[in-house]
Amino acid sequence: MSGSSSFRGGPLVIVGDVVTDVVCRTAGSWRAGTDTPASVQIRPGGSAANTAAWAAWAVQEQSFDRPVQLIARVGGDDASWHREALSAAGVEPHLIIDDTAVTTRLVALIDEQSGERTMLTDRGAGLGLEPDELREHMFTGAGWVHLSGYLLFADGPRRAFRQIVEWCTSAGVPWSVDPASVGFLADLGRETATSLLRGAALAFPNADEALFLAGVDSNTPAECSVDAAAVALGGLFATVVVTCGADGAIVASNGSVVGRIEAESNVVVVDAVGAGDAFAGAWLAHWLDAEDIERCLNAASRTAAVALRLSGGRPET
Repeated sequence: MSGSSSFRGGPLVIVGDVVTDVVCRTAGSWRAGTDTPASVQIRPGGSAANTAAWAAWAVQEQSFDRPVQLIARVGGDDASWHREALSAAGVEPHLIIDDTAVTTRLVALIDEQSGERTMLTDRGAGLGLEPDELREHMFTGAGWVHLSGYLLFADGPRRAFRQIVEWCTSAGVPWSVDPASVGFLADLGRETATSLLRGAALAFPNADEALFLAGVDSNTPAECSVDAAAVALGGLFATVVVTCGADGAIVASNGSVVGRIEAESNVVVVDAVGAGDAFAGAWLAHWLDAEDIERCLNAASRTAAVALRLSGGRPET
């Protein structure tokens, strides 16, 4: 499946979360009830913000003519810091500032051996997003709109999600989504989640999210169940890209698997935070230049491997 995007002139607009990450990496095993030596870093993050940074990185790397914009809600205490970090990454930040709340905060506990992480999240200012804080022209004038699934998990952001989809649909602007978190999706319920996500031109679930959304039996062999989930999700999305970590990625469209790639081998994982965001950001940058699945898979997989070799969820600036 290939062809040129019909929205070549407009920006890529990403909506979702900016997060202050507190990243804790232990030098050894956790010791319950006492001190554990660790390195602790505070840095800018957030799935939507990371995706925007990686999309901008891919745009710059390939010399695409495509502005990347981010719309997010932050606290007033560190808004300038987040704005500067996004600008340094090549992203045009449109931040809604709430002086009464803190920016969303996340504590990431990194396993030194695997690079995998456990996350504790305080949603902060991100919970306050409402449709009346958004401006229709930013979406109807976009070339593509990408929405973080984290918008789905609170009443105000969910109303904003619905409003953005309505604007995009009315204006004929394609939109995509990262479902974000299988735990939060389960809390929301599969029927509600699928009704909100239906109609996206692209979706980037990981394997667990795809299995949940498709209602596929996860007890069947993994390679069969993920393929089945990807195909089943063709009823919700025009194209679905299921990321499977070390097992690569699967693409399905029109009721069949249309692409597959293995993860890059011999990657020494420093930090898994942001790898999925890097994959999605690179895919979007290349997809908007030319809707070529093989090209997008190669670029997204290569970019995810770059992210895995870095500490933090964003490209180096």
